[in-house]
Amino acid sequence: MIKINLVPLKEKKKQQEFIIIFFASVISAVLALGMFWVYIQRVQVKGDLNAQIKRVDDESKGYQEKINEVKDLQAKEANLETLKKNIKNIQEVQRKVVVAIDQLALNLPEGIWLTSIVEGTEKDSNKFTIAGYAYSISNLKSYLSSLQKIGSLFKETSMDVKNITASVGVNKQMIQFEIITRVADPNS
Repeated sequence: MIKINLVPLKEKKKQQEFIIIFFASVISAVLALGMFWVYIQRVQVKGDLNAQIKRVDDESKGYQEKINEVKDLQAKEANLETLKKNIKNIQEVQRKVVVAIDQLALNLPEGIWLTSIVEGTEKDSNKFTIAGYAYSISNLKSYLSSLQKIGSLFKETSMDVKNITASVGVNKQMIQFEIITRVADPNS
C-alpha cells in the first residue's frame, strides 16, 4: 500500500503554526483578560478605600466638632470655676469688711466719731485705715485699747494723732486721729 500525502507539507506546517498561534493567542487573551480582571479588582479596591477614607474623614470632622465642643465646655467650666473662686473671695472680703465695721462701731465710745473707713490700703484687703475726731485723749486711748485687746478681731493696730485744736467758747479740744489696723485672718 502506498501512502499518498494529500495535504502538502507546507499546508501541514501552516496548520501547525496556525494551531500554535491560535493557542498562543487564546492564552494571551486569557492572560490579558486575567490581568484586566485583576486591574478592575484593584480599581474597585482603590475606589472602596477612597470611599472608606472619605467616610472616615467625614466622621473625623464630626468628631472634631465634638472635640471642639468639649474643649469649649471645658473652657467655660474653667471660667465658671474662676468666677466661683472670685465670688467666694469677694464674699470673704465683704464678710470681713462688714464684721470689721460692726466691731469698729460696737467699740466706739462716746465723744469719738469716725469720718472715714478705708479698706484695702496698700493693696492689702485686710488693712483698714480709720479716720475721725475725738473730744478727749482718754476716750481715744480707751477706743484704741479695745481694738488692741487680746482675742480682738484686729491686730497690728497703731494710732497717729494728726491734729489737736481747741475750739473757742466751750474750750473743748478736738483731736483728729488716724488708726491703721489689720483684720486678723480667722484661718491663721
